[in-house]
Order: sequence, then C-alpha cells, then structure tokens
Amino acid sequence: MGKNNTKKEEEITLSKKDQKKVFKLTAMIPYHEGRRNDAEVAKIKEQVESIWQKTKEAAWAMNN
Repeated sequence: MGKNNTKKEEEITLSKKDQKKVFKLTAMIPYHEGRRNDAEVAKIKEQVESIWQKTKEAAWAMNN
C-alpha cells in the first residue's frame, strides 16, 4: 500500500552535564519573573539557548 516517507528529525539529547545546567537555569526563571527581574530572565534564557545551540552544532558535526 502506501509507504511512510516522512523524514524524522533525529532527537538531540544533552549531555548529563548540560542537562543539569539547563534544569538549574530553567528552575531559576520563575523566581526572577516573580520579582520582575526581566533582565535576569532574558540572560538565563540566552544561556539555555546557547547550550542547546552548541549541542545542535555538535550533533550536526557528528552526522556530517
């Protein structure tokens, strides 16, 4: 019958060290949001995004 030809994006996982960093940083976001410290929230979100970006680049480099 029909074949499922959809490409699945490989799941990118963080290392244990990075996973721990992301978890701690994301746990700090509600604290700073509650105190209306928007500058700190933005800084934390940038750090988390930076960790994910490095992981994505490393995964891409391994696959190519």
